[in-house]
Amino acid sequence: MTPESPLSAPAPQRKRYVRAVGPRLRLVLYLIFGLFAVLGANSVYLASVSLLGWIRDASYENYFYQYMFLAHLILGLGLILPVVVFGIVHLLNARDRPNRRAVRVGYVLFAVSLVLLVTGVALMRVGNLKLTHPTLRSVTYWAHVIAPLPAGAQ
Repeated sequence: MTPESPLSAPAPQRKRYVRAVGPRLRLVLYLIFGLFAVLGANSVYLASVSLLGWIRDASYENYFYQYMFLAHLILGLGLILPVVVFGIVHLLNARDRPNRRAVRVGYVLFAVSLVLLVTGVALMRVGNLKLTHPTLRSVTYWAHVIAPLPAGAQ
């Protein structure tokens, strides 16, 4: 046996391509898209009623509004697990991709999603877990309202 010369060395094996979003993860993504779409429409309704009440200096928060607010809470809580699972799995799959801009945008989008979810949970008043300091509550509220804007721009 003679040592192989550099010219006859076998070509390095290419890394096996793994999709960043596989078939099972795609189902989770579709669930997230659907929940965010319904939650977005719900948010537009809630914001419209609140804005109208602020403009006319009257309250339009009736029984239906309260049910819509409850739906907002339920949908938001229902998004926590799918968003976190999808975000972690997707980032692990995509972190070494050559398109670095897409990877950075993914990190930003996941961070914005986490801000949205954390501020939403922080605004809930459950038992003794209440955010009662007016300034902190206001900052948290506006972070929750503004957080979807950069996500939509991506």
